[in-house]
Amino acid sequence: MLSQTASHDEISFFKFFKNLKVAFSMTKPTITLLVVITALPAMFMVEGLSPKLSTVILILLGAAGSSGSAAIFNQIFEADVDKKMKRTRSRSLPSERISMPFAINFGVFLGAISFALLYFFVNPLTAFIAASGHLFYVFVYTLYLKKSTPQNIVIGGVAGAIGPLMGCAGVSGSLNVASWILFMIIVLWTPPHFWALCLKYKKDYASAGIPMYPIVYGDERTRKVIFLYTLTLIPCVIALHFTGQIYFFTTLITLGLSVKFSLDAYKLYQAHNNFYAMPLFRYSCLYTFALFLFYTADRLIFHTLA
Repeated sequence: MLSQTASHDEISFFKFFKNLKVAFSMTKPTITLLVVITALPAMFMVEGLSPKLSTVILILLGAAGSSGSAAIFNQIFEADVDKKMKRTRSRSLPSERISMPFAINFGVFLGAISFALLYFFVNPLTAFIAASGHLFYVFVYTLYLKKSTPQNIVIGGVAGAIGPLMGCAGVSGSLNVASWILFMIIVLWTPPHFWALCLKYKKDYASAGIPMYPIVYGDERTRKVIFLYTLTLIPCVIALHFTGQIYFFTTLITLGLSVKFSLDAYKLYQAHNNFYAMPLFRYSCLYTFALFLFYTADRLIFHTLA
């Protein structure tokens, strides 16, 4: 009898950790990592302040937890939609690899812990910025914008751009110009990044009844607007240099990355087909990671040596 009880406990324990592993995959680790990385440079762009390592770690943990929780609730509310799309039907909830109650509980736990961590151990402003991004992504973007307007990702991209605001607020308790420019870079980067993917999966979104830009306005106009959006990133990169936060050498590198993004987008536009859409999408991923890592390295290396 005791042996049977022990065996049952072992099975329950194994099942719990299996569910936990699946739940972590629902946090969209790549997107969460992007939010974490975009918070980094803003922490070191506060005039006269140098963040403690403990503060940096707490901000990054809070950002990761909040982003991960938002991603989970996005999939909870879109479970039926995800079943209709080839790209998403293998996700945890549509494929029934995890129960809905477990996903909800884990999402609530992750969101609550991240908010408490930021509120009590960093500052209230950072906690409220994180919570605002979370709520905007889940309730405004997921439940309303995504299904009602082709501008969904343009407006919804604001939620994914709060990393720099959290980084700056966590260190200084306020927001400076540099953090807002970094915020705008992510906002303006999001549409060309996402629409390049949409060009490939247009039929998927159409079958799910989601009015993505290529579905409503067609591929040709989408390719043109993608190119125009990439051009807006160039003045942002230049403007960041004039805040006095970034050295000229780093500005040249990030400007070069931005120009390449625009040239690749122009190639897609000029091709009059979607052959270059996925290469542009892949570059857009590398572009953002590289941009913010260069900005972080600039602050940690060049400004430390100066």
